[in-house]
Amino acid sequence: MKKFIKLLLIAVLLLPTTSMAQGLHWGVKGGVLGNKASTKGLSHQVREENFTGFQIGPMAQYQTGFYGLTLDFSLLYVQRGLKLNNTSKHQTAHIKTQSIDIPIELKWEMGLSDMFDLFLGVGPSFSFLIDKDNWGRELAHIGLDILDKNMNSMGWRSTEVGINLGGGVKIVDHLMLSCYYNIALTNSAKHHINGNSHDAIDDIFDGNVFETRNKYWQLSLAYIF
Repeated sequence: MKKFIKLLLIAVLLLPTTSMAQGLHWGVKGGVLGNKASTKGLSHQVREENFTGFQIGPMAQYQTGFYGLTLDFSLLYVQRGLKLNNTSKHQTAHIKTQSIDIPIELKWEMGLSDMFDLFLGVGPSFSFLIDKDNWGRELAHIGLDILDKNMNSMGWRSTEVGINLGGGVKIVDHLMLSCYYNIALTNSAKHHINGNSHDAIDDIFDGNVFETRNKYWQLSLAYIF
């Protein structure tokens, strides 16, 4: 198996690399997000469902000219969310956030022809929250049919950090179609339940601490000028 992997790496390195000129190139990027947050501390009667969001913004790409290695930087407006369903009451809540995300990516481009390049990418993503729905209010709404506008927002974190893993295809050196998965390294929200205003909705929590992390797929289309 080790010999096979070594031969595969050598073969890939011998492939022709991308023909785009070395240096800095600008572009625009947009796509959809399939968010599936990982939550802890909710009752078994509260189920999570996927919620489709989106991202859009400018990007920059630096072609190093060294074996197809490329650096990507993006500044994206991102809306992501989560749908919660209380199975015992047949009620749902949609929780959304808006953020500015800055993914930094190291890509390895493998030229297949004059028109098509495949690439693999990995890198950190930094997310800065700019607007949010209220976790506490929405959970109270689907738990007890009440709406407390003053209820806390369940300890939202203003900054999140994750890792993007994925790849895609570049067409005629300018159009890129990619698919990535983001693995959260930090919580998006965390809250201690007991001893505060959330005691009234303890029945929809399991344990003393509620926390959640964002995990999501990204399907993106970008154009490099």
